[in-house]
Amino acid sequence: MQTNSTTNTRKRNDRYVANRKDSKRRKQFVLEPGMTGFLCTCNFHERGCIIEAYRLLNLFADEKSDIHKEPETAINTLDKKETVKSLEDIDDDEDISTALEKEINELKTECEMPLSSRRFQVVDTGVKNMIFITSTLPNPLELVTKIVSKLDTTKEQCTRYLLRLLPIEVVCKAYMDNIKTKANKLFEKYFAQEPKTFSIVFNRRSNNSIRRDEIIEDLADIILKKNPGNKTDLKNPDIAVIVEVIRGICLLSVAPNYYKFKKYNLLEICNNTKNKVISKKDLANEENTDTIISGTEIQVKCTDNNKNLDVQLEEKKQAN
Repeated sequence: MQTNSTTNTRKRNDRYVANRKDSKRRKQFVLEPGMTGFLCTCNFHERGCIIEAYRLLNLFADEKSDIHKEPETAINTLDKKETVKSLEDIDDDEDISTALEKEINELKTECEMPLSSRRFQVVDTGVKNMIFITSTLPNPLELVTKIVSKLDTTKEQCTRYLLRLLPIEVVCKAYMDNIKTKANKLFEKYFAQEPKTFSIVFNRRSNNSIRRDEIIEDLADIILKKNPGNKTDLKNPDIAVIVEVIRGICLLSVAPNYYKFKKYNLLEICNNTKNKVISKKDLANEENTDTIISGTEIQVKCTDNNKNLDVQLEEKKQAN
């Protein structure tokens, strides 16, 4: 006969084992040195940000033909593709429950895949509103450039929670010697050939060991040594060097046309401010036109009154 204490002990042990399994699984999805991928920012809606990032990255990574399609939002395009795919996968002989079970099994199989074989996988950064998606793609910068260029051309908003999308080419420990070694190798690809203007964008979160002035000065020295023609330009550089320090990890990358593409803020890229300025000008012109018209009406009324006065004076003279 089991006592209450024995039952409670067994329940606690079961919970401990379950939590231990979850902790082992969570440890697999943590931001670590050696990764490459994409840094995403959001405002508290992390789940929505992750979903939008997955959809956007998969859309532009799948087929180049989708990139050149005429006006249609990225999310709507992907929804249509998923709908068509789901309809094609369902055979005439299969019922809905069988198709649903098949899809669940496919998702389980995908979740059980090792991290190294997944094209996109979100990992924990340890900081709120900072999401990192590791990737097996060889060039994250190429994919992000396609996305921001497309959005800049169409001005069609395709995200709501995903704010900034930055390509990350190097992830290393946040120690100065380690950062300079990795940066030296990265800068060889972008700054050694032709002279370029550059700026260094540094952000630090939950870290007090890396000093802003020190890292900017050291990285600038490396860039200048790669090519004496390289020059700093804080307003409109050819390439912005992105340095994101998150806790004990440093993320490095480059971002061409950084300020043209609104610091890679997808919502700001799609925000067509030109139309707003034009509308304000049009509104001002309409107000001025109304004023001119009303002024003209006043003048016409005055002239009409003057004419009436002249006629009355002439009639009085004739009467006299």
